Order: sequence, then structure tokens, then C-alpha cells
Amino acid sequence: GGLKTNLLVWESDVLPPGWAGSLERACDLVLVPSAFTLEALLRAGFPASRASVVSYGFDPALLDIEPPPSPGPADGPFTFLAVLAPHWRKGVRELLGAYRAAFSSRDDVLLAIKTTYDPGLRRKQQAFEIPSWMGVLEDARLLEAGAPRVRLDVRIAQDSEIPRIYESAHVVVAPAWGESFGLSILEGLAAARPVLATGWGGHLGFLPQGPDVLPHRLVEAGNSLYEAALGARAAIPDVEALRARLRWHFEHPRESREAGEACRQSVKGRTWLRAGQCLLDALTSASGRRG
Repeated sequence: GGLKTNLLVWESDVLPPGWAGSLERACDLVLVPSAFTLEALLRAGFPASRASVVSYGFDPALLDIEPPPSPGPADGPFTFLAVLAPHWRKGVRELLGAYRAAFSSRDDVLLAIKTTYDPGLRRKQQAFEIPSWMGVLEDARLLEAGAPRVRLDVRIAQDSEIPRIYESAHVVVAPAWGESFGLSILEGLAAARPVLATGWGGHLGFLPQGPDVLPHRLVEAGNSLYEAALGARAAIPDVEALRARLRWHFEHPRESREAGEACRQSVKGRTWLRAGQCLLDALTSASGRRG
């Protein structure tokens, strides 16, 4: 038969029991998007000779997006963009808490949340999901009269819309407890937007080091993952550090813009074309080993 291949995406450092063995029996090759996930796979006992890292990429159209304009009455508020699923591990609580602590309705600022669905509209909810978007916004006191603005976009965006989503932002915020890759982080960097992200996960393979890499504490992941994995950890970002960086970017728009340009340069070659070539190389190599 043909080459049996699996793409493994996992957001923590320990796999659920039985996964590595099942993959070894069923697959000739397991592809992972980052060294972070590769380490988890090998730690579980999967043979290194049958695993390969193939990173994701971004739409080259993101490279054509202009740097964000200076915020003001003519160009709108200073906008923080969060592209995330409604799951606790995406750092929803930490993001909303830091934003509320950093700003008030007196600040010309906006948190734009791009998400795919609202768990509150579903009959059955999972433990890893937030209860509802309105619920977490209320808990964070972001529905009060004195709160800074939040715009919620709940739908699945078309690929053609992706550049426009990032174009509307000044800074991308991604305080996840762990990522196997972190595609929105890469897309934000390619769009010349600074990205605030937790300092643990697959995105450290391409995220520039600096003050926007958030300190964190490692805890048991528990039911924040899609499947239980004893010993798996999650990285909870420091809310005060996140608050401080939100405020810094708002108060230093010129320096923030310069940081975004440096971010773009650091990831310029990581397009989907490169990712496709890496995939082809991995498949060709694995086929050669099979004979």
C-alpha cells in the first residue's frame, strides 16, 4: 500500500496514553508542526526515524499589508486583535482580565476578538470551552459603562478575508496556555504586527524573543485539553505582564510600529510555499526509506 501518514497537533508536552503506540502501529510517518510537538511525541516513545517537523506557513498577501496607521480620530482606535477559539487554553480569561485592568472607556482603544463559535449557543458544552462569550465578558467587567471597547466577530472567516482581519489591528494578542504551532501568531508577525504571546509552546520556533514574550507559570493542564493526559502541563501567562505590554504598545505607537516591521522581517520566508516544499521533502524521504 501507499505511505500512511498522520499529522499530529497537540498543545502540551505529554501525549494522552496510547497515542504514540497507536500511531506507531498505524503510520509510516507522523508529521508535526513544531519541535515542541516533536519532543512530546518522542518522549512518549515514538521512533524519531518516523517523525518529521513540517511547519505551517502564511498567505504571502500578508506581506503586502501596510503597517498600522497612527491611532487617532481619523483612523480609529488603537486596536488589539485576538484570533482564538472559545477555549480556556487560549488564555481568554487572562486576556480579558489584562485588557480590563489596562484600559477604561476613556482610552481610545479596542479589543477585536475574532472567533469561530459561541459555546453558549450549543446544547452541550465541553470542559475545555468557555461557557459563553457574553458570560466571560461580563465576568471580566467588560460590559460595564466604564469599560474599554470590545468587538466580537463570531463566524468562520473565508481565506480571502484573512489579510483584512490583520490589517485592522495594531497589535496581535495570543496569550494561549500552549500551542502546537500558533498560526495566528505567525500571520500576525507576517502582517508586521507585534504579537504578545506566552513564552511556551510550538510558536517559540519562530516568535522573536523580547518583552512581548510573556512570562508564565506551568501547571497541570487538567481538562483544558481535548483529551486527558496525566502529567501534561499548561503555561498560564502572567496577567500583570500582559497588562503592562498592552499599555506600553498603546502609549508607544511609533515604537510598536517599528517592532512590527522587525517581526515581519523575522518570518518573511515562512510562506505556505515553503511549507509545501518541506512536506514534499518529508514524504519523499519517508518513501525512500520504505523502499
